[in-house]
Amino acid sequence: MKFGIRTNSMAVPHQILGASTNEKRELLMCGHSLIARLTIAVFVFQMLGVTSVVHAERPDSTAGTSSAGTPKLVIGPSSASVALGKASLIVSPLTHRDGNYVGDYQLKVRPYFFKSEKGSLLLAASDDAVRKLQTGTAINFTGQAVTHKDGRTHIVRGRATPSSRDRGSVTFSIVTDDARIVFNTSYHFGT
Repeated sequence: MKFGIRTNSMAVPHQILGASTNEKRELLMCGHSLIARLTIAVFVFQMLGVTSVVHAERPDSTAGTSSAGTPKLVIGPSSASVALGKASLIVSPLTHRDGNYVGDYQLKVRPYFFKSEKGSLLLAASDDAVRKLQTGTAINFTGQAVTHKDGRTHIVRGRATPSSRDRGSVTFSIVTDDARIVFNTSYHFGT
């Protein structure tokens, strides 16, 4: 009896009826082997997809910079619960340019590593909004996170509440394809 890959799902059960015990075992083992090979192939392709990150060109750091007196914004690392897992957010120090705070972010999702991403972060922050924050007034903000890998854009909303002139708490809400993830963390202004 010859074995081959069949497209008809009824081919294997039909063959099993007329096959000897050894042939039945061989057919069943062939099916399990094929499933194992497919599972391994899918896993390898997912790993390659996660590790292949396309880096966007960074703009010149001096171009479009706001007043020299506007400090960098440092966001503390944060994590949030997601369905059967945990999402961790790391934000690079953000530089104030053209009425926005800009920088990079990294979102790690465990155990769903294939949902993890890196990208550019832009938060709208006019000079007036920064002054309000530094004088003790809480502000709401909006922005966007753009993935380096495929250019997908996620909407970012949040609220920053100062506890002193140069630090406070911040809540980020990032809307992804699957859910809205809320991160609560701290911020401070740095140099």
